This record gives sequence, structure tokens and C-alpha cells, in this order.
Amino acid sequence: MLRRFASDGFLVLALIVLLFTGPPAPLSIALAAGIPIVLGWGILTLHFPARVEMDGDSIAFYGYGRVHRFSWQNIERVRVRRFVVRDRVLVRISPAPPFRGRYWLLDSLEGYDALVSALERRQ
Repeated sequence: MLRRFASDGFLVLALIVLLFTGPPAPLSIALAAGIPIVLGWGILTLHFPARVEMDGDSIAFYGYGRVHRFSWQNIERVRVRRFVVRDRVLVRISPAPPFRGRYWLLDSLEGYDALVSALERRQ
């Protein structure tokens, strides 16, 4: 979680530096537009959750003071996709409303291995 706040803080700091140093260049204009979009998208979708909780009734993804909760009885499919880069997996929940249902779980999450194993059993 600290790593995410550090990277978000770095993006905000970069935005401030770009806006207040010298005349605007094309790259700084593009970054000044792109950084808020990236941060807003991350907050809206919670695609990199800070915490995931599972119980017998539901699964919940937490981040930025928000929660996306899915009831197991409403979930038709859970897909866990592993990648060559071993520090993350992509979890897809369907059906899901717009801007929800796709989450990157990083190995920095507490209980990452047990969580991924439990999700793979639900596939």
C-alpha cells in the first residue's frame, strides 16, 4: 500500500513541477493532461486494490477509501490469469458493472499466495 501512495505522490509531484517550471512544452502539456487521468482512472476502477477480503458470502476489493464488493451468489465466473512476471495476477469477475470486475493483485498484498490459491479454486 505504501508503494502505491509513493507512486501516486510522485505523479502529483511531477505534475506540480511541470505546471510551475518554465514555459509549457508539448511533453509537459501531455503529462499535465495524462497524470490526472491516470490517477482518476485508478481511483474510479480500483484496479490495483490495497486490500482484498474474502469470506463465505462475498469478496471485497478496497482502495482509496472505497470498496467494490461482489456477492458469491451473483458471480458467474472468476478468472485468475498468471503472467510471466510473477509478482502479479489479473482477477476478472463476471458479471460486473462498468468500471469494476478487473483487478491486479500484487504480491505485496497481505496473504497474497493464499488469496490467489482461493480464487483459483473458485475458477
